[in-house]
Amino acid sequence: MEDLNLVISLAGTVFGLAATVLAVAAKYIKNYKAKKAVEQVLKISNIVLPLMCEAEKFTDLSGEEKKTFVLAKANVFAEKNSIPFDGALVSRKVEELISLTKQINVKTKKTKKQKTIDK
Repeated sequence: MEDLNLVISLAGTVFGLAATVLAVAAKYIKNYKAKKAVEQVLKISNIVLPLMCEAEKFTDLSGEEKKTFVLAKANVFAEKNSIPFDGALVSRKVEELISLTKQINVKTKKTKKQKTIDK
């Protein structure tokens, strides 16, 4: 009877320890995957702005053609670096950057006009 209590106690301890190890391992794997995904998105995000600057040098292309150029180059970068490419996400980021630059350019133009008037 005493041996049975010892075996049950030992089994309960082992089961509890195994459950804890599995829970920690699952959380670690989940966090690792999330971290990797964020790093990949960051890599693509970091390449988009220089690509946009490169596309702006093409004065004979329309805005949509420049955006297509940026998306194509970003896709090539993703393939070379084994990063899954989400065209919709990159497209939204490009649109956000375009919107931001338009706002900055408007403010800059207004500031220059005011300085000219003040002189």
